[in-house]
Formats: sequence, C-alpha cells, structure tokens
Amino acid sequence: MTMTDTTVETDPIIAALQAPDSAEAIIANTHAILPLLAEEADESERLARLSPRAERAMRAAGVFQMAFPKRHGGVEMSLVQQVEVTALVAAVDGGIGWNVGVLNATGFYAGRLGDEAYAELYPTRDMPTSGAFHPRGRAERVEGGYLVSGDWGWGSGSYTAEYIIGGAEVFENGEPVMGADGKQMHLGFWLPREAIDVKDDWQVLGVRSSGSTSYSIPAPGAFVPERYSFDREALDTGEGDPLDKSVGVSHVALTGVALGVARHAVQLAAEYIGFRMQSAPAKVDAATRQALGEAMGEVDFAYAGVREVCRLTDEVLFTPGAMLTDVQRARMTAANAVAGAALRRVLNLCTELAAASYILDRNAIQRVVRDGLGALAHAGTRRVHLGALATAAMQHPEQGTTIADEAGWAAGAL
Repeated sequence: MTMTDTTVETDPIIAALQAPDSAEAIIANTHAILPLLAEEADESERLARLSPRAERAMRAAGVFQMAFPKRHGGVEMSLVQQVEVTALVAAVDGGIGWNVGVLNATGFYAGRLGDEAYAELYPTRDMPTSGAFHPRGRAERVEGGYLVSGDWGWGSGSYTAEYIIGGAEVFENGEPVMGADGKQMHLGFWLPREAIDVKDDWQVLGVRSSGSTSYSIPAPGAFVPERYSFDREALDTGEGDPLDKSVGVSHVALTGVALGVARHAVQLAAEYIGFRMQSAPAKVDAATRQALGEAMGEVDFAYAGVREVCRLTDEVLFTPGAMLTDVQRARMTAANAVAGAALRRVLNLCTELAAASYILDRNAIQRVVRDGLGALAHAGTRRVHLGALATAAMQHPEQGTTIADEAGWAAGAL
C-alpha cells in the first residue's frame, strides 16, 4: 500500500500510525510497530523477504523515508536518528532491520536526481528504492543516456522496492570514461523494471528476511535516460543538501543492524541467565555473571561510540559550507566495523552463556546468531575500514588520531 493508495487499512496498529512527516513521527511509529514486526518475524524468515504485513507497516511508518532532503519535503533525519531507528528494528529481527538500513538509502538516491527526474520518479516519498553496486555493471553512452547491463548481487530489499538501482562503470565507444576522482566513472542507474531478471537466489544462513536476491540485465543492455543516474563516486562537497555532502553517508544507517542484533543477543542471554538464577542458582557462577556483564558492556559502549561518531558527523553535515575532514569521513565509515567487532564478541559470549541450547531451532537465540553472522558478512563490517582510518590519520596528523584530539572536542565546543 502506497501513501497515495485509497485502500482502507484494517490492521489497527498500522491504521493508528502518524503521517511520517517529521523525525518525531517516524521514531514514534517505529516504536509502535515493533510488536507487529516481532509477530511477522517468522513469516518474513520463511519468505526470505518482508512479509506483506511487515512491509505495509514499515512503509506506513516511514522508516524508508528518513533521508529525503528537506528541499523535496523530506524529514532529513540526522544520522543519530537513522541509526537509532535501524537498531530498534534490528533488535527485533536482524533481517527486517536490514531492510530499514538499506531501503533508507532511498532518500539519498532520490536527492541526487535533478528536479525533473525527481518529479517523475518520486511523486510520493513512499517509493522505496533498493540498489546493488557489485559486481559493477557496464554502461555504454548512447544518445540521451546509457545502455546498462550487469549481473548484480546482494540486492537487499529489492522485493519491497518500487525501483531498483544498479551500479555500472561507464564506457563510450568501448573506451572507459574517467570521473572527477581520476578513476573510471561509476554511476548508479534507475533500471527499467521490465528489463530486470530477478534471480530469486536468496537462500542463506542469516538475515533471510532482507530479501537480498540477485538480479541482472543481459548485454547489450537496457536504455536508461541520463537524468535517471547519479555519480556513485562523487567527490565530497560543502554545499547542497546536508546528507548529500559525502557519498559514504548513505551507508551509515546500516551500522544500526550490528548494534540491534548485539542488543537482541544480550537481551536473550540475560533472560536465559535470569531463568537459571530462579531454577538453578548454583549454576550461575561468577564467571557466568562476568560473561553477561562483558556482553552488556560491549553493547553499551558500541551504542555510545556510534552515537558519538554520528553526532559529530551530523555537526559537520548540518553546518552550511562545512565538509568532513579525511579523518572524520574515515571514522564515519569505520563506525560500522567497530560495531561489527563488538557484535562478534557479543555473539561469542552469548553462545557460551546459552551453552548447547543455542543450536536448537526452538531457541530464539539461534536466529540471532545466524542473523549476526549474516550481518558480519557485509563489507561494511570488515576491519579494512579501520586500516583506512589509520591511513587517513597518518596522512593528516593535523586532523588528530582520535576524537579527543580534535580541537572543538578538546575545547568543549562539540
């Protein structure tokens, strides 16, 4: 059901949601639909995509609309808020939360369109858009646009999406076209639905309800007008929409998946230990309590650290004319890797606490473990991003090596 649909919503939870016209409304809606999403988790897992009811609830709540720019009537939510909404949902079900983190990029993609293309593609903000950029496809320049072909994997949310984007490297007369960064131009394209072959190949260990199927368009490709494309590797800028200042900003919300899944694991482990304290207190020894405390600490400090990085990044993004430094940009990307490292430690601790019971299908922690491992397969959680952060700091020692080294933070201005 879209926002322009005249169908009367009969589900009382969905019908009671606020119009998603403000950050406060979307956050309130998210809290309101969490019980519904918990009820739909098994069905979404079975379908390997969002269940119809979960999709209706999430679209009505506005969780896919958080990043639309204000100049187009969007709510332009802060990164702190985007991560928090994603984490709230992921703490119920990792795969459902993954849809939030990925389809939240809709507003980022839409905001990079020109006014004409935006009006054509987004008559309403309730137009969730998925995108896959690897492996990169091929886009041959032709009159008025491009012939785009490719075989894209990891198309998260594409079953729910109204539009599907594919990333492709640009060629002209068979020769690579270079971009402003000196590398071959890499664009994102709104692909024509009728040309897409959906593979239905999402049979996986975890985050099943993300619906991350592959899709393709065979050579010589489908025509895409030039106005339906954007520069996937655009250089940073201090001008324009706050959330369009750096292309990496569109991935930050996904950090909430690692946070939410880790939180869910700790919640279940705490429930299990609480039950054992009631039924067999002698088995809850000091080492068990210490392990649970370590897991709790991992979640607390991962949440706190990510929130602080997002808050400082928001300070820059929402200040007119300001740009992220190289270290700030690398730290923004590294936040997901740090959250992923915390999730790895939490899963290890919580499976130890659950003992052998975590392998049972009937034990709720089993899905959390599978979803955690699924989330950790994503490139955004890889430790290589921490190496990039160190490299940026070494190349720009004047920008500091840690948050505490930055002048504004040290002076108490941040």
